Amino acid sequence: MLPRNRKNLRDDQPVGAEYPLAIAVALKSDFRDSANAVKVAARWTGASERTAQNWLNATRGPKGEHLLALARHSNAVHAACLVMAGRADGSGSDVDACIELLLKAIDLLSGCR
Repeated sequence: MLPRNRKNLRDDQPVGAEYPLAIAVALKSDFRDSANAVKVAARWTGASERTAQNWLNATRGPKGEHLLALARHSNAVHAACLVMAGRADGSGSDVDACIELLLKAIDLLSGCR
């Protein structure tokens, strides 16, 4: 039975809330604390350095053509996109990449709190 109040139908978290964090973790796993990570990501996509910095800090996720450019240059971003879309085929390298991404996400989340 559905609740009478429409407010109760909403989820606490919007769809895709994990997207910026997943992309940030994937990028950080590729760059491995490189000093020029922001500049490289900006060069790959044609976006500003401030925008690339927002991606690396998980403040925002890349949109459209920027996401495609990142996936073209970064295997970790490509794997993260496939996992988020539910299209990972389960091959060994994808599983290893996903495990690495999850471990990085746990490290990021445990450091924030």
